[in-house]
Amino acid sequence: MGDAIGQMLPVAAGVAISPIPIVAVVLMLVTPRGRVNGPAFLLGWWVGVAVVGAIVLVVADGAEATDQGEPATWVSVLELILGVLLLVALKQWRGRPHGDEEPETPKWMQTLEASGLPRRPGPACSCLR
Repeated sequence: MGDAIGQMLPVAAGVAISPIPIVAVVLMLVTPRGRVNGPAFLLGWWVGVAVVGAIVLVVADGAEATDQGEPATWVSVLELILGVLLLVALKQWRGRPHGDEEPETPKWMQTLEASGLPRRPGPACSCLR
């Protein structure tokens, strides 16, 4: 198990410092509530990576490789899923704007200004203000 973790550590480090969350944080920092949105996103990102890592460790602990010449069934299913995801990515790549076309701003970037931590509700009646 320790060897598997050692082999996956560079991949995990790559996921942890991938450019997508870095771009999202930079975009959030220029919003009106950037000082709250940026750290909240980073905390959520790290918690998400930790949860996914824990799930993978639990699942990988129960998975066993076969000694025969054929891979386990879950390996074939995983390859099929990755192939479908590759086809979806290819479709998106071919649909990108060409030449002088102005690309459309992604919806997730449009919603960054409105995102943030929920606000604490005020008093129930106006007499307490």
